Amino acid sequence: MSKEKGFHKYVWVIMLIFSVMLLAWCLLVLAFSRDTILEDLIKLAGSNLVKEDLDAAALGFMNMAMLKPLWEEVWFGIFGIYCALALKGYRQDAWMLSFFWGIMMITNAVIQGSYEIFILGWSYACMQTYFFFLIGVIPIVGLLLIRKKYWQAAKLADGVHEE
Repeated sequence: MSKEKGFHKYVWVIMLIFSVMLLAWCLLVLAFSRDTILEDLIKLAGSNLVKEDLDAAALGFMNMAMLKPLWEEVWFGIFGIYCALALKGYRQDAWMLSFFWGIMMITNAVIQGSYEIFILGWSYACMQTYFFFLIGVIPIVGLLLIRKKYWQAAKLADGVHEE
């Protein structure tokens, strides 16, 4: 069989790019928004509370509560990088793991956005919610487009490894 070209050979790159984007976003937000994120979210919620009115313990708790989800997203980014590298190697479980990763990102965005809009009463969800949704949708679309060719290539790759 001649060398086959096509989108299915490079879907792992899409997965890798979006995983690295997620990881970079979360690490940058964690590093640079410690002082401003609470003020911005208090304004978005429409509260009259001023950050300076909080004692040190309450301020620490609120900052931790807002930044904790970003640490979870860091793990999603690391898991996405693992999935991308598994896709590159045509591992049998890689397509399903990557698809699950995209579903996790979409579910996370939908739950987070619903919470912000319907429960907290914000006028719109924060920008990272839309970002997480996009990061989940694009790899899923790519994976669905290459599904059949990926499985064929993965079976061929397994045949090569068995010899």
